[in-house]
Amino acid sequence: MDRNTVHLYETLGIPKSSTQDEIKKAYRRLALRYHPDKVNVAEVPDHETRFRDIAAAYEVLSDPKKRQVYDRYGMMGVQMAGTEIGARLVEIESLLCTLFIALSFVLTLIIIFFALLSLRVDGKVSWNYAIVFIPLWIMDAFLFFATLTRLIQPSADDNDEDDHHHEDHDDERDAGNGEGSSSNAGGDREERRRQKKARQKRERFLSGFVGLINLILFTAFQVLIVKKANDPTSIPASTVFAPYFVLEGFFFLLALIQVAVALKATSAIEVPLSAKLGMVFEALWWKVTRLVLAVLIMLRIDDNITCSWQIVFIPLYLVAVKYIIQLIIGYRTFSRMQNAEMRQQGHALMTASACTLAVLGSLVYSLVGLLAAKLDGHAYSASMVLIPVFMVLSILLCCSGCCLPCLLLASSAGEDGLSPENAEVRVVHPNMRIEGADAPPSPSRRATPIS
Repeated sequence: MDRNTVHLYETLGIPKSSTQDEIKKAYRRLALRYHPDKVNVAEVPDHETRFRDIAAAYEVLSDPKKRQVYDRYGMMGVQMAGTEIGARLVEIESLLCTLFIALSFVLTLIIIFFALLSLRVDGKVSWNYAIVFIPLWIMDAFLFFATLTRLIQPSADDNDEDDHHHEDHDDERDAGNGEGSSSNAGGDREERRRQKKARQKRERFLSGFVGLINLILFTAFQVLIVKKANDPTSIPASTVFAPYFVLEGFFFLLALIQVAVALKATSAIEVPLSAKLGMVFEALWWKVTRLVLAVLIMLRIDDNITCSWQIVFIPLYLVAVKYIIQLIIGYRTFSRMQNAEMRQQGHALMTASACTLAVLGSLVYSLVGLLAAKLDGHAYSASMVLIPVFMVLSILLCCSGCCLPCLLLASSAGEDGLSPENAEVRVVHPNMRIEGADAPPSPSRRATPIS
């Protein structure tokens, strides 16, 4: 995208801080000077081009909305502002800012929660665990508010404009078919619109209702954890994990339905058995891993099994094994390619993925190992166990609260706000006539005042 956001101001000879009155005055003076009926053609042979440039600059800068878009995105942004993609492009900054603020808020609450949890587990405070979970209660409240708002608010008629647009074309197309056929077509279109809106409303309500049920189950799981943590003998771990198992069971059933639909779709074509098994594995492996891990944790808490916590966390270690095997298979697959460029790009991708897995794996499995050692009775403080968590969350908070917003602001500033050579906007006074602007400056070619 063209990010030159000073060219139009230079065309009118004004700074970017000019008011609307100053823009209007500059335009009137320059338009009068370069108007085809007023200008001396011998002195300014390109007066028509300059007059068109002045009019185009004024058209953009005199409109506050267009001027705001131009100041951020340049002329390409102004040209795209009337399109659907352009409208989304113009609004993307506010959406990203909202996302960064929300993410920073959530990360801050999570950091506070783990800090309070480490203090409580280490015995430095004797608060009720309900107090420790206050940051999570706050997040739950915001999620409830967002879910209920989405559930009860009326569905927006986002497609009305498109529907009317299509209707106008249909009317033009049916105009030659007689009034009766046109009337019938209009009635059919209206019926289709009503059915479409009703279907969208049902889907919206169902999605919001399912999200609300999941949120209620997740909150109930947290409440039971607090009760169990305050009094370990109050309820068994199976009761604590009951909402979690219901939640996981729902997602597992949904995944099974999706797999069944996908397998039915492949029945019409020849698909190898290995591909079908791979499809089922990719859809279910992580859900099965979570269920097995939850069952093992539940049994170990209730002392139904007495093995080390390192054994309980074996499903998590198998996750790393799975990704390592995938990287090896991917590397060998790219090695068999005949195209040297694709082979080199594939090797680079696998190497970058291996480095990412090594960094993330070292942090995650350091946490898992320290947590298992702590639960097995080793004298590690909770703050030491949670060091990898604090490291990751701090990095994410720094990115969402500082680095990414700074990059967004730098992108919004454009080239004129970043490069030192463009730090100053060259301003030509409206009362100065520009001669030979394309030629290098010389004593005979300089701006001369108009009497």
